[in-house]
Amino acid sequence: MEVFKKGSNVFKILSEAISEGIVIVNKTQTIVATNMAANILFGYAEDELVGQHLDILIPKKYHSGHHKHVSGFLKDSGKRQMGHGRDLFGRRKDGSQFPVEAGLNPFSVYENEYVMALVIDISIRKKAEQELKHWANIFNESLNEIFIFDAQTLFFINVNKGALSNIGYNIEELRKMTPVDIKTDFSRKEFMEKIEPLIKGSSNKLKFNTLHRRKDGSTYPVEVHLQKSSTGDIDTLVAIILDITEQEQYTQKLENLSLIHI
Repeated sequence: MEVFKKGSNVFKILSEAISEGIVIVNKTQTIVATNMAANILFGYAEDELVGQHLDILIPKKYHSGHHKHVSGFLKDSGKRQMGHGRDLFGRRKDGSQFPVEAGLNPFSVYENEYVMALVIDISIRKKAEQELKHWANIFNESLNEIFIFDAQTLFFINVNKGALSNIGYNIEELRKMTPVDIKTDFSRKEFMEKIEPLIKGSSNKLKFNTLHRRKDGSTYPVEVHLQKSSTGDIDTLVAIILDITEQEQYTQKLENLSLIHI
């Protein structure tokens, strides 16, 4: 343990040059060294963690699982990511919890075995992932049909469940198709002329009515709301489709009643 003490210039120089938090434990999972980044990350003063059990940095409900992982790494010298595919959490001195990513590296010094954990706070990444998941759920679960297609080639890139259910094609089939393939009253040239204001940026959105053709050949009236977007370096168009079958049927009934009373 002497090698990790404050007087050890080699460990101090190397550990403080690393932005990740470093926590080193021995085979009993007692903390023998930390760097400044780890102290700041967990809210402790310099050397305050030394001599404490690793449990102090782990929420209680995760203690058992962490013990097994660290013990396993001591037996198997290969470095790897801890808890790959699972959510890991750290516990600060004030008791607050935060998501972490931890890479474990077993090593030996003077015939003593240790594990060095490189710890990163991934709170920002997790928040971004949750937001993406939230928007993905909104996209997928929307009752309206949503089609996303390449603004240049017109090939579909993504389609939500509502669209797949109504149009009858699966996503693999649609990715080989364009909006023209499901619109009965547009040629490719006519459709390109229709979306030209969006492509050139002279209009922010388009709204128009048309007919969509399902895989089984049946058609249904739709109201199309079209906007320009981007996916990476690719310009895309997002179409939100409202099936107006019931609306048109209701309108037709009103027109028929008017004719009867004339």
